[in-house]
Amino acid sequence: MAVREQVRSLNSNRVVLHVPPQFIKRVPDPHDTRRWCYVGSVPGLEAVKLLRGNANPREANLRGHVADQIRETILSDPREFHLRNRGLIVSAPEAVLDTEARTLTIENPTIESDSVFWGILDGGHTFDVLCDVATAAAGNGDNNLLSSLQDTWVDVKIRVGLNKEEGMEAASANNTSTQLRPWTLANYKGELKPIEGLVKRFMPGLAGEIAFKENQTNDDTGQEREWEVLDLLQRLTLLNTDLFPGFDPARHPVVAYASKSKVLDLYLKNQGSFARMGSFAADAFRVPAVVEAKLSHLPKVHGNLAFLTRAKAGDVDLSLAGGTWSQARKYRINAAVVFPMVAALRPLVDGEAAKAPDWRVDPIAFLDENLEAIYNTFYEFYQGAVNVKSDKRSLSGMGKDMRLWQVLHAKVLAILAKPRRK
Repeated sequence: MAVREQVRSLNSNRVVLHVPPQFIKRVPDPHDTRRWCYVGSVPGLEAVKLLRGNANPREANLRGHVADQIRETILSDPREFHLRNRGLIVSAPEAVLDTEARTLTIENPTIESDSVFWGILDGGHTFDVLCDVATAAAGNGDNNLLSSLQDTWVDVKIRVGLNKEEGMEAASANNTSTQLRPWTLANYKGELKPIEGLVKRFMPGLAGEIAFKENQTNDDTGQEREWEVLDLLQRLTLLNTDLFPGFDPARHPVVAYASKSKVLDLYLKNQGSFARMGSFAADAFRVPAVVEAKLSHLPKVHGNLAFLTRAKAGDVDLSLAGGTWSQARKYRINAAVVFPMVAALRPLVDGEAAKAPDWRVDPIAFLDENLEAIYNTFYEFYQGAVNVKSDKRSLSGMGKDMRLWQVLHAKVLAILAKPRRK
């Protein structure tokens, strides 16, 4: 079914831009008659009528440097705005220019459909800042601000007739002033939907703090989300016993510390493995914070160690706040220390079958009884392997050293093999 035929079958949310015809024109596509674009300049107060849609891979950051520069140009040099700004690229299933009525009418579907791709392809920061300034002018009755907006024109290119694949490629290619990050692109392509569904189902209390695209904010607080999805995937990888069996002494998830990009690749190639973690994912996400908090209270952990920094009194990792595992930490401890220790706990997990994993041994009780012995094993390695204790690069190298992961894992296996006292 053609794009226009799809649109006619949907309810339409029409946007009418009032544009003098001399400032905009229709340009045919050189290769395909089903596509064309309208190119020109429109008043900023008309541009804010556009709808964001589903076409842009990331959210805009209204507190960032780019947004500040856009806002400053509107306020100080509005007549130069169209010369200094890259403008907006919009995808629309249908649009009509009426030169007599001096209007450009854009049809936007109101029913979400995977086959219809529309909205701001590029220029999300420009659009959101224009809307923000317009809202401020209306709310404050600021005549100076309104006057600046009236002098602000923005270049637009409205592409009509793109199918979903063409729209996604166009959006990805045009969002290059700040390179689109791979995990945002993966989300854009729908490849993160399985893990996003897992978060919503099994981690509802934390779902609002895990970003699946750049600059995503918490819907309740309006603040930028605490973690990227890559932080989640790192932590799940540490205890993914499907990919890194708990009793295998040769395979360890060093990749979880060594490379976020490779963690994303690992997920994309093994989506089912991560999706099968089910409710266990919530525990896997929190365990690094538990280990960090408990480590920070050991007598041998003190402020002279290079791999930690003092935390504020009563500081609790957000992933633990209000939960049964909640514990304040005295220090923030480098992931090069925490991640290998967490991965060493894989033998405590019963999860190498098709079913969702679960604990075979209570992790909190195990850590309370054995964390000091595990830390001693780590510290012996640290003393011998890290030459310059204050050098962050040395710490990073330690975190990527397979030998550390192996000795910590072996220590946990030895503890589990030791007969328990009755």
